[in-house]
This record gives sequence, C-alpha cells and structure tokens, in this order.
Amino acid sequence: MKTETVKLSQVQVNEANPRTITNEKFQKLVNSVLALPKMLELRPIVVDNMMVALGGNMRFRALTAISDLSEDELKSRLFSINDVKKKTEGEQQALLTHWLRWRDSPTAIIIKASELSDAEQREFIIKDNIGYGEWDTDSLTAQWDNEELVDWGIEFPDAENALNAQNGSGSGSEKQNSAPESSLFDRFIVPPFSILDTRKGYWQDRKKKWYDIIGDMGESRNDTLVTSLEIKYKDLYQRTREHRKELGISFKEYIEKYVSQEDLEKEQAKIVAQGVSILDPVMAEIVCRWFGQENGKAFDCFAGDSVFGFVAAYLGNDFTGVELREKQAALNNERVEGMNARYICDDGQNVAQHIEPESQDLLFSCPPYFDLEKYSDLPNDASNQGSYEDFIKILENAFTGAVSCLKENRFAAICVGDVRDKNTGFYYDFCGDIKRIFKQNGMRLYNEIILVEQTASTALRASRYMDSRKVAKTHQHLLVFFKGDPKKIKKEFPKIEYTEEDLSKTDSGETGSESETE
Repeated sequence: MKTETVKLSQVQVNEANPRTITNEKFQKLVNSVLALPKMLELRPIVVDNMMVALGGNMRFRALTAISDLSEDELKSRLFSINDVKKKTEGEQQALLTHWLRWRDSPTAIIIKASELSDAEQREFIIKDNIGYGEWDTDSLTAQWDNEELVDWGIEFPDAENALNAQNGSGSGSEKQNSAPESSLFDRFIVPPFSILDTRKGYWQDRKKKWYDIIGDMGESRNDTLVTSLEIKYKDLYQRTREHRKELGISFKEYIEKYVSQEDLEKEQAKIVAQGVSILDPVMAEIVCRWFGQENGKAFDCFAGDSVFGFVAAYLGNDFTGVELREKQAALNNERVEGMNARYICDDGQNVAQHIEPESQDLLFSCPPYFDLEKYSDLPNDASNQGSYEDFIKILENAFTGAVSCLKENRFAAICVGDVRDKNTGFYYDFCGDIKRIFKQNGMRLYNEIILVEQTASTALRASRYMDSRKVAKTHQHLLVFFKGDPKKIKKEFPKIEYTEEDLSKTDSGETGSESETE
C-alpha cells in the first residue's frame, strides 16, 4: 500500500462513521493540524475504492474546515495557537506560507485499503479507533508541559479542570476566581482562614505581580545552577551521541547547528519538572505580614532560593539566610543586591554562629522534604542523607539553633509536607517530627494552615497512584509556632481591623464547630 496526494474534494466523509467529536475537541484537532501539518504525512487518511474515508474522518473534516477559512481568518487562527507562538518568526511565516499555498489548492494524503475485503474494512473502522495502550503519567508530566497536554487533547481525570483551576479560569463563578470586593484583602492579602488556596484567581494574580517585581527567578535559578550543557540537556546529549560522532563535532556545536530553540526549551523544562521547586512569593508575603514585625528582622536556616529573602526585604525587613550550596548562596546575593538581605554560605546547623541570640523577629523555613528532592551531593545536605533518621537529626540541630536566635513572643512559620517511605509507601510523619522538634525547644504549635497547591500535574498522576491506593497529595502544611506568652500577642503585634461584613464577602466555606479563644 502506497500513499498518494489527491484533491481534498475527491475524498468523501464516511456518513456511517460511528465516531463523534465535540466542538471543543474538534477545534483542538484543527489547531493541532495547523501547528503540525507534517503529522498528516505520517497519518494519511485511509479510504476505500470509492474514496470514502475509513480512517481519519476527523482529520479530513479538520482539513475541510481549514480550507473554508479566509486568508485573514487563517492568519489570525494560526498565530493564536500556543504551539505556533513558541516558534521563531521565520518558522511562523513558513507555516503561514504553507497553509496559504495549500488553501489555494487543498489536498489530502491518502492510502487506499483496496486489499481489504468489505468485512475487513468494517473491522478496520472500529479497530483503527480503539486505544489499547495507556499513558505513563509520570513520563508525561516529566517531559511535557501540562498546558501542552491539555491543548493537544490528552484526557485524564480532572486534568483540564485542574489546569483551569491552576490558571484561575475554572468553571466556577467569577466570585470564586477573583478577589472579593472587600477591604479584607487589603488588610490580609488573602482570606485569613486555615486553608489557603493557591489555585484561586486572586492568588495567581498576586503571584504574577510578585514575579514581575522579582524577575524570572525560577527558570534563572535552575539555569544558573546547571551550567554543564551535558547535564543541562542530558537526554538530548544521550540521544545525539551517535549523530555527533558521525559529524565529528562537539555537543555545543551540535546544539548551535542542529537543535531549535523550541527543542532546547523542552529539554530545559525537564529540569524544572524533575528538579528544584520554587517558593511561592504570595505565601512569603503572608508569613511576613501575618506573623512578622513591621521593619523587623527575619531569617531562614534552610534558605534555598531567594524568594523569601527578596519578599521579606522588599516589605521592609532585614533578612538573613543560611544556604549550604555555594553557587545558590552567590546567586541569591546577586538577586537581593542593594536590599537589606544577605545569604551566608554555611550549614544550617551552624545558624547560631552567624546570628545573635534572641535578635530575630521571625523565623521562616521550608526545609528539604528528605529525599523528595536532592539539592546537592554534599555530605551535610539534609536532602542527601542515607536514612530518614539522619535527615531529621540535621533539621533538629538546625531548628534548635534557630529557636535560640528568635526573640521572645515571636513566631516561627515552617512550610512542610509529609513524605512517603519509598520502600514501604507509608508516611514518615514528617509534620509530626517538626512539631516535636519545636515543642522540645519551647515553641508550641499555634496555627496549622493548609496550603492547597496547583493540581494540574498531580491530576495526571492520580490514576497511577491509585493503583496502590495512594491518594495524590495536593497540599502542604504551614506550621506556625509561638515562642513566649500568647497572651502578649495583642500587645506585641498590631491589630488588623476587619468587620463581619468583610468576612461574609469572602469565599470562606464552613467555619466548623470549633470554638476559638481570643
């Protein structure tokens, strides 16, 4: 069987085709064909001797829809597609030229099923549309962007809803996805309740504003720390080994001559997907405003990236961070240059050697989550320990020193999430261990806040997790501890006024039956 190119008008849609498609999915198919016309060469339309489509009816309909577009409509639609926006200006123009020429004389690539009997053709129509395989969701989320997957029509339970929620554009009411018209948001930033929902539109809007102020911290951080091209693009390095050997050129030369910017961005995205998480600046702001002092002193013994230090200093605080990795500490200091913030390259267990006793107004930290992310190969890196017990011991030493640096009647806010034992699947009770460490150092748990996270990638992994009946976790804990006499909080911290009307205007959900003491 050979493929051939025929006039589009010669092909007939199969009126008895048992497959249907929603308008939403059809529009995605049209966009997919427009963005990647080469796909049509690899997936020809299968026709019978009467040129009736047996397979590829939807692609044929998509081509028909494209042929009906005017030149302006074609140009407008083509340049609105996300995949096309990622291409260079030259690539975009070449794509437009291709479709304008095609539109003048629409064609379709076909393959005839003339060797099939009538019974076999009927069988083919069904079997051609059955998907026997299943997606490896871990591989998907590690190698592809969530928005791409949804744009291309990948279907997983709640994946699109999760992405909509992530972008603040879900199917809920406008009130749910935008900040209520309430002075409460001016005073508290977000509703001051025990669940903070980072998926809300008002949270995402504020996060974008912070990133506008901070700059491209997340990608730059990963890009700066991964300096070797062979490591930065490790999959590409392995895949192109034989080709480079034939050409007799270096990996750097190969990238410059043969790899498009789009492909490089995809390779870099793997590092972000697999690698280092970036702190949420809105959470950082909340911690500073709710639990810090105006123009106070804040510190972190597991500093990581520069987000918290930047936000704290921007809000008027003096910040000191202790960071084990030399390159990360240097990068952080570049980020906060000219601000009242500094990063010291040292082990967090030595925090008390750099900060005076009882001199700080706020302790914030988001320590490593044991082996969930490995930050370095340094032997004293908490994320690089051979056992959970050794990991916890490092945190215990660091936080014990940190508590001694905190003033009386001050808060510590620790962002943590429980982690599973990779061998047994059971949780370690990481959150419980953090509570124990602070309690034994004289700081009791005062608030426990749930930070609901963006869930697009988690939704893609959920079905895989449920094979072993593990529920996909979509939240972290912000544990707030207090050192001193809680009766002095009202005196030490300024009152933030709000009314019952403010509260009633927020999307607070049920308050529960728990009685709070003032």
